Amino acid sequence: MATFRQLKSGRWQARVSKDGTEFSVGGTFRTKKEAGIEAAKVEERIYYGQTLNDRNMLMKEVVGEWLHEHKKANVKESTFEQLEVIVRLHILPHFGDKRIMRIKRAEIKRWIKLYVDMEDEHGNNKYVFDSVVKYLSTLKSILHYAVHELEILEKNPSDRLKVPVQDSVALKKDLKYYSLDELNTLLDYMKRYKHQRFPEYQIYHTLMYFLSQTGLRISESLALKWTDIEDGKLTVERQTKRDKNNGLKLTTLKNTASYRTIGLNEDLSRELKKFKLRQYELILGDERFHKNDQGIIFQNYLGNYLTPSTVRDTIRDYCKKAGVDYKGTHGFRHTHAVLLLESGASIKFVADRLGHKTTKTTTDTYLDITEKIEEDELKKFASYTARKI
Repeated sequence: MATFRQLKSGRWQARVSKDGTEFSVGGTFRTKKEAGIEAAKVEERIYYGQTLNDRNMLMKEVVGEWLHEHKKANVKESTFEQLEVIVRLHILPHFGDKRIMRIKRAEIKRWIKLYVDMEDEHGNNKYVFDSVVKYLSTLKSILHYAVHELEILEKNPSDRLKVPVQDSVALKKDLKYYSLDELNTLLDYMKRYKHQRFPEYQIYHTLMYFLSQTGLRISESLALKWTDIEDGKLTVERQTKRDKNNGLKLTTLKNTASYRTIGLNEDLSRELKKFKLRQYELILGDERFHKNDQGIIFQNYLGNYLTPSTVRDTIRDYCKKAGVDYKGTHGFRHTHAVLLLESGASIKFVADRLGHKTTKTTTDTYLDITEKIEEDELKKFASYTARKI
């Protein structure tokens, strides 16, 4: 039979016996009835010989089970690797040695605020809004596992917690993209630029133009093969990634929506055909230029894949020479989306083209742009329906 005790705080504690040893069922409860319900669950598990999970488990023990017993079997390898990094760098250093039942909501809120407020050496936010959201989401999943699978918590202390809303505003302000003038200045410079070894092989001009006209992620672009282009359409179905030994490998895409087929405009199709012809001419006519056996589009002269880090460093250098602020390789993806929206494309069209799961992702990411477009459209409507009095 369970025993109950009311604490000075007014809350109730329940204890049960197993093999002659009495122990607490964990935590405290608002009412004796709640304590009785929990005690009954534990006694039922004892009666049927089921394993009783230790309610004093450390967070690092729970994380280990969640990561290796639960997540590893149910997510993609790339997702598992991302979760492992988040756990190792952001969750275990703060919560790892704490008993999970002692982790309170207030502590989690302080942890979130720590990342929100953290600044780099230049006084800018060290962590972007999306990163903090991922850290919190991972912690929520771990605690959910502790409640519903391990049954060592009565409730999830992180339920309904969110990263402060004002940080989403900061995210919008931090959205980096090239204006049409900046993009044209950069592309004009790259068109004139001649590489010393192979001046006619303008791979970075073609790559930057391609990124700005398709909105593909850099990892998706670098994995493309010439066979992915057919009848003016491009099929996206793989991406490049670095393995644990820093070797390059091809992997699946971010989510099901990332698998897509998009149209290529005539100018881009024409530019790609010219680039392909130059590539083949060099492969056939210059023994220093090697062919990639997989037929990738953006191969270097050694016949190898370009890596995102090399591309970033190279484009940063070209931007400096062209007198254009460097906005990152992802800046070309944002540029494509912004220019599409400004030209009148629908949110649905942009979302499908970028491979977003929902239009909400697109709207939230480009909120400042979409709000301006909505305002302009409303002005058009008001002008059209205005009554002359």
